[in-house]
Amino acid sequence: MTPYEVLGVAPEATAEEIRRAYLALARRHHPDFYTAAAPGERAQAERRMQAVNEAWAVLGEPSRRRAHDDRHRPAEPPEEASAFRPDDPGGDEPDPRDQPDVPYRAQPPPSVARRVATIAPVALFAVAVGVGALGLVLVSAPMLALSVGLFVFAALGFLVLPLLALSSAMKDEG
Repeated sequence: MTPYEVLGVAPEATAEEIRRAYLALARRHHPDFYTAAAPGERAQAERRMQAVNEAWAVLGEPSRRRAHDDRHRPAEPPEEASAFRPDDPGGDEPDPRDQPDVPYRAQPPPSVARRVATIAPVALFAVAVGVGALGLVLVSAPMLALSVGLFVFAALGFLVLPLLALSSAMKDEG
């Protein structure tokens, strides 16, 4: 008798279905429920519970269940009967080499000035925060004014640089 038959589930049953079947059988056949029963009936419940526990030990753990299923798997059909066709072009994604080329404008690597300009708004913002904090600690109006000015330049940089990048990208598409 297979573990699936002991638990009363199909071999295709999910782990949750197997668990529910085990719990139902364990509740029904546990020897503690047969304390007042005749000794023969209690022994039969113990044997049934032992079989249920052995089936659960095999099917309750995924790796053991896989090993059991692999050992008891029916023979595979001959290779000629297989529906797999290795050269079947249907259902595949299109080959990227067959796609039309997307026009683009080859660009040289960005210059040092362009890289610095890209990082400048972040650096200005960090300096503005630092100068502003120092101006608050020292209660210095000129430092606070400098901080506000640096913050305005950083904000302008955060607005202007993306617009420049968009205009450059528009040239690539045109």
